[in-house]
Amino acid sequence: MSKSDLEESSTGSVTSVITKPTIWQRFRSHLKKWWWAYLIGFICIFLVVFLPIIYVGIPHWADSYIDSYDYDETGLAITNPRPTSFHVSQSKKIRMGGGFSGSGHLSTFNASIRTSDDQEFAIFPVPEIKFGDGAYLNIDQDLDLSCVDCLSQLAVSAATNKSFSVLVEGKPNLKIGALPTAHLNIHKTMKMNEFINSDGSFNITTLDALSDNSEYNFNATISVRNPTPFTVEMGHVTFNLSMGGSTLGYVDLPNLMLEQDISSAVVLIKVNESMLIDEALLGDGDLGVVTIDIKGHSCGYNGQDIPYFAAAIQAVSASATVDLLQYASSLFD
Repeated sequence: MSKSDLEESSTGSVTSVITKPTIWQRFRSHLKKWWWAYLIGFICIFLVVFLPIIYVGIPHWADSYIDSYDYDETGLAITNPRPTSFHVSQSKKIRMGGGFSGSGHLSTFNASIRTSDDQEFAIFPVPEIKFGDGAYLNIDQDLDLSCVDCLSQLAVSAATNKSFSVLVEGKPNLKIGALPTAHLNIHKTMKMNEFINSDGSFNITTLDALSDNSEYNFNATISVRNPTPFTVEMGHVTFNLSMGGSTLGYVDLPNLMLEQDISSAVVLIKVNESMLIDEALLGDGDLGVVTIDIKGHSCGYNGQDIPYFAAAIQAVSASATVDLLQYASSLFD
């Protein structure tokens, strides 16, 4: 081929041009070749980032939410006390908050109930709680006590301290929508207020003489502040009365039911009348005014001593100031 032919070939009207592939084309080609490496990388990212969120983050959030949840005891009642058990009932709708919106449930589980120093005194079988538009809680069962002495000590704390607490622990399963089941570890402290040793917690509102009763000489209506935010059926409760360090008599409450807040009860009283009148007329205080010291003595139900309630009652030491002149018309008619 001559030199002119070569020049014509290179400068002719038809010229071959090689186009450079785009970034997207190069990526597709790379992906086809190394797809398995990308898959492994995605799995690693999922395991490192998303799985901890689902299997660790959600249970941790749920544990924190439940542990800090302010449980509403409205409607909760402890009734039918026996030496080693009592009945617990409550039926209500619980507002769980936005964190538990949607379909799901908290599984049944055994809740360990402990004193603040970590002594277990009961295991409570918690029923399944379904949530969505609120959570529904229905309890109606007996609670058997595994350590009566532990509960008795707790009851004494309730009667002598400004506040006390119980610890609830459990390991339920939480299911929210299509998310994997979360395994929780609840550690909930529930605080309560003291018993009836504070001022104004024990008052006599009416007082009447019983002239035809050989065992008692007075009956009265008293108001008692409930130490707990729920209803407690105490049973037959007795208190010893004294005045100035000397025995005055005793009080019988045949069936004390502590409702929420302030409860009223009709009681029967046996006192030394002459001692009471002497103090009212000749005592150091105002005319007709007496201060009566009250000490818890016993608590029973259906003829059986209830040791945990008795411990609380026996720890009660209170006083009531009574102006007998307010009741003169009923006492001396």
